[in-house]
Amino acid sequence: MTPTTDTDVLERLYGADVPPFALLRRQRPGAPGPAPVELLFGEVREAARAAELTELAGPDDGVGTEGAESVGAAGEAGACGAGPGPRLLALLPFRHLAGHGLVCHDDGTPVRVLRVREHHVLPVEAFTGRPARGGRPVRWQDAGFTTSDAEYGDLVREFAASEEARGGLNVLLRRDWTAHLPEFGPAVAVDLFRRLLIAESGAHWTFVVHTGGARPVTLVGATPQGHVGVEKGRVVMNPLCGTYRRPPEGPDTGGLLAFLADRKESEELATTVDAEVAVLCGLAGRGVRVEGPFLRGMAHLLHTQCRISGPAAAGARETLARTLFASTAVGSPYADACRAIHRYETTGRGYYGGLLALLGRDAAGGEELDSAAAIRTLVVDHRGRARLSVGATVGGRSTPEAEAAETRTKARALLTALTTDPPATEQAGTPPTPVAPDVDPAVRDALARRHAALSAFWTDGTTAPPADAAPVLVLDPGGDPLAGLAALLHLVRAVHGPAEVVRHDAPGAADALLRHPGPVLLASGPGRPDDPGCARLAVLRRTAASLVRDRPPGGPPVAGVGLGFQLLALAALPDARVVTRPGGTGLARRVEAFGTPVTAAFRNTYAIVTGPEGRELVTLDEKGERAVRGVQFRPESVLTTDGAGVLRRLLD
Repeated sequence: MTPTTDTDVLERLYGADVPPFALLRRQRPGAPGPAPVELLFGEVREAARAAELTELAGPDDGVGTEGAESVGAAGEAGACGAGPGPRLLALLPFRHLAGHGLVCHDDGTPVRVLRVREHHVLPVEAFTGRPARGGRPVRWQDAGFTTSDAEYGDLVREFAASEEARGGLNVLLRRDWTAHLPEFGPAVAVDLFRRLLIAESGAHWTFVVHTGGARPVTLVGATPQGHVGVEKGRVVMNPLCGTYRRPPEGPDTGGLLAFLADRKESEELATTVDAEVAVLCGLAGRGVRVEGPFLRGMAHLLHTQCRISGPAAAGARETLARTLFASTAVGSPYADACRAIHRYETTGRGYYGGLLALLGRDAAGGEELDSAAAIRTLVVDHRGRARLSVGATVGGRSTPEAEAAETRTKARALLTALTTDPPATEQAGTPPTPVAPDVDPAVRDALARRHAALSAFWTDGTTAPPADAAPVLVLDPGGDPLAGLAALLHLVRAVHGPAEVVRHDAPGAADALLRHPGPVLLASGPGRPDDPGCARLAVLRRTAASLVRDRPPGGPPVAGVGLGFQLLALAALPDARVVTRPGGTGLARRVEAFGTPVTAAFRNTYAIVTGPEGRELVTLDEKGERAVRGVQFRPESVLTTDGAGVLRRLLD
């Protein structure tokens, strides 16, 4: 093939009939120097559901397309149908969550897949070193938020005062900024991408995706949030939560340290990490590890972020199909957050909170997956109507003023880059490198303290299970389509040994639990344990009562965590009763568990109290004919400092 210059390739983005394309600058953590820009040309196909991704991708090698060409910066092309390079780029809308049994508004936004026919790698200077095409500024009309700060504040206030928020539910609630771009087209999209390269630093992906066709949709963004990836046989996730608004003069050490010490911010990140650990444990083998927190610095914001990784147990496409969207853009607990979003947001989210996923093969022929959350993303339709959705994570301790200010800052971070002409001194140069605010010794020490407060099992655990342990039979209490048992099972198998799962509604489940020769563990789940109107919880109450009353004496223990603990306590203690946990107590508390002080993560809305004074029960350790044990908190959480030791004590 005749060598192609960078200029020749870029000129194809300014023609009268521009094919579907994507521009991606993927800044991978720890990669040396600024990343180049990848330009993908191809064809776009649509589907109603992500389950059709296999058909959209093509049959050739399980991840991509036939006959694609890969072009390096030097311009020399070569076929990569069986070689390294990207094969497809998928756009997954938020409504995709319905395929996982979750509640969401169905706005009809389709799954779109760009099947890659050409892959070019270009230097960043090919964009930043050239002026805007046509020399005219981009025109924005009728621009502004669709809701006022006061209206958004009322939404925050209403949710923060709710029982579910007081019980620990965190939800990202969005608001929309809209505008009309009368002259929008591929050339304008490329210019907006150029502006982002110059003005924004630290993004995980900076991108443009243009779908082409008679009714094209274009996404332009700089997202800080990477999601799931598969690289060199490991599956990786990068949960991000917590936002520090940079002062105009730059980061202030005192303000940054106060942000890092803020309990609300640290617990929001831990909640997000817990949710992603649960997802990753379902995608990985033994040896899942949590690193961080780190700081991801951007032009106007700083975020706290962790990295989770483990040996991949599935291929790239299966990993993508089994992965939910980033809990950063939803909330936690995940299913409860989806229900709250459905109640508090009146319209669908489109691609906001969804995913951009790039699948391909590495130089050794292994499958690769890289993805980014569709946040800080402007979506423009074929009529030039643009929407930028932004949100704040709202919980029981949120304030309307702070959350409204956070949404304005997030919107301004992207809009300033898109609407402001870069200074002449920057237009001809390379973009700024990502800032590294954690070089300050005091900031490094604060991050180290945050890391030390996490569970040692997840950060550097070397726990080995006993060789001859009897299998644990875990009762899945249901009520949540996500199951949510993966992290708990990972911990059980690491500290005790083999584990099996039985659903509460499986035929013969109660009898199997009674006759099981090893320990029985009742897992946590949603719901009030004494709810008289819930058939599922009625079954669980009967099962717990049977285990406490009828399991053969002198055998292995019956144990419970969270909801499982509550069910056992109600069955074993005559004066036990259920109350709603008081608000404002936070998720992490210092308690004593079986004679050992631990910091523990409390995730349940409800608590068990006993006695006339209503003393909250945190642990259960009945030593009669039948050993019945439990803990109100969640040993598998990254906030529970000795979760492995607690679980071992429950099951031994």
